[in-house]
Amino acid sequence: MYRSLIPDVTEATMARVMRKSGYPLASNLLIILTLAALFHVFYLRLMQPPATGLRIDTMWFTPDAALAQNRAGESLRPLPDDWMKNPVTHSHGRYTSQVALAPVQGDERLAIYIPVIQMHARIHLNGIMLGEALPVSDTRGLADPLAREVYRPFYAGFSSRLVQAGDNRLDIEVSADQAGSGLLGNIYIGTERQLRPYHERRINARIRTVQVISACILTIAIFMTVLWWLRKQDSLYGWFALLVYTWTLHNILFLGYDTPLPAMMEDWLALISLGWFIVFMVICTHRYLEIAPKRTESLMIAIAIMGSVALAVSFAWHLYPVVAHRIWSTLALLLGGYALIRLALEYRHRDDLKNPFVPAGGLSILLLGLHDWLVVTGFVPRDGGLILHFSAPVTLITFATLLLERFTGVLHEAESLNAELETRVARKHQALEANFIKLREMENRQILAEERERFMKEMHDGVGGHLISMLAMIRGGESDTDKITQAIEATLNDLRIMIDSLDPNEHDIPALLGAMRSRLEPQLASSGIQFDWQVCEIPALPDFGPRKALQVMRIVQEAISNIINHADASLIRVHARMETCHDGSQTAVIDIIDNGKGIAPNTRHGRGLYNMMQRAKNIGARLTISAQAPGTRVRLRLNYAASLRKF
Repeated sequence: MYRSLIPDVTEATMARVMRKSGYPLASNLLIILTLAALFHVFYLRLMQPPATGLRIDTMWFTPDAALAQNRAGESLRPLPDDWMKNPVTHSHGRYTSQVALAPVQGDERLAIYIPVIQMHARIHLNGIMLGEALPVSDTRGLADPLAREVYRPFYAGFSSRLVQAGDNRLDIEVSADQAGSGLLGNIYIGTERQLRPYHERRINARIRTVQVISACILTIAIFMTVLWWLRKQDSLYGWFALLVYTWTLHNILFLGYDTPLPAMMEDWLALISLGWFIVFMVICTHRYLEIAPKRTESLMIAIAIMGSVALAVSFAWHLYPVVAHRIWSTLALLLGGYALIRLALEYRHRDDLKNPFVPAGGLSILLLGLHDWLVVTGFVPRDGGLILHFSAPVTLITFATLLLERFTGVLHEAESLNAELETRVARKHQALEANFIKLREMENRQILAEERERFMKEMHDGVGGHLISMLAMIRGGESDTDKITQAIEATLNDLRIMIDSLDPNEHDIPALLGAMRSRLEPQLASSGIQFDWQVCEIPALPDFGPRKALQVMRIVQEAISNIINHADASLIRVHARMETCHDGSQTAVIDIIDNGKGIAPNTRHGRGLYNMMQRAKNIGARLTISAQAPGTRVRLRLNYAASLRKF
């Protein structure tokens, strides 16, 4: 489970989570004593029999078969009377007793109170029915008397006028859903003021307390379901939710609510839910201890399924359901004991089990479960009822606190790991920043070196070539000042182009061409050539730095120089725009067109045209030279990036 919560947590890390401060023995004893006191206050004290009023502890009983034979089978029975301990099997009968009731003063009402009565009964006093005890509305189906507490304590108030002087005849007609399964407890008669508090206390102990417990554990089940839904990889939470749901179902059926289901099915569900509760408890124990005995769990689930089916068959076909119940309860007790032994063996070695509720929860399950097993198997009288459900709060609190402790431990470990990770990330961030600064410095030095190299190359190829040419002219005694002036102007133009390419504000095509126009117009005017300028708005090209800007300016300069020197043209048109190609891509287009004599079809390209082609290739552009009518067109295309194809 830990690895699913935090994948990077190692075994050593989990060991640190486990190493918590142990709980002292005093805490365990305090929890156990507190739970014992609560059990006494909320159950044992409330279950005390009335200390006042008349108690009837023996009655004459006549089985149904003997009623037609003039009470030939009548026998005196001590109360409580458990039919399962009587060798005679019967399902109907009548209890009779003569009771002497003391007169009461005024109009104070009397009452009859029977704490335990687990069969259908009609109670009569002097021939007048005082009330009727019913299990559930559906009494036609078979009901296992040990499966659940379907009969609540009986209480009925009546007028003192029904009491006559001397002996009064008390008759109780009873019928059990299963032969030999009835149970009648002690009977108390007194005033309502005397008996009603005892009845209310027993209702609180047997019914309302279980209702509160069921509501609380259902809340825990919903919470665990949500937690499992958020973290489905942690199966422990899902198994724990199933454990709580099955226990809630058992408690609901234990209370004897009148559901649409047949009584037989209610008894069956109440019985198997108890067994599956133990099965899920064992699986939760395995998951918490991080052990996975697959064969043991598979065998356990297979036995639980077969046992559930066998119980259904025994209920449906009346095949000794009490015996099947006892076998099922014994298996559940053994499984519960196995889980407790597992926890006990690990308790000595694991600090995370040093929760003060662990001994209390294990002890409550052991004692209350053993009590109910003794009740089911007949070693303990049934009139005390089943009490295992009172261990549910302690058991669920134990599991819940263990899960919360583990969850918070892992959460604390995750927080410490996150803090450590943040510290490491901060250190790495600082190191990366330092490395980034060094890298930027290296890149700047490299860029500077490349720019120097490029600038020196341009100076050597451009300005240097012009200077060498002028030096050769002077040394050769050239006296034509116009030629020398043109050479100097060409040198200055090359130098200006190089300087313009370095301007960071003029790295878009319209700005570059505008700068060139201011340089070229005087030269064209002196040559008698007209200049047609049509430059549209063109979005900036990505990654259009000084190198590309210089190459574009060189290509345009070379094209215009060729027109001036070779084309015999009277007009130069410079057009720039953006075009969309047939594939949706966009390009920046620069056209230099003249109306000169044009290029002959078989003319070989000179050094200047070759340089223009190479410059275009170096910046990823496409240069085409084509004949016009008249003149020549030089077209330069520069492609946009794919993200800028739609303008």
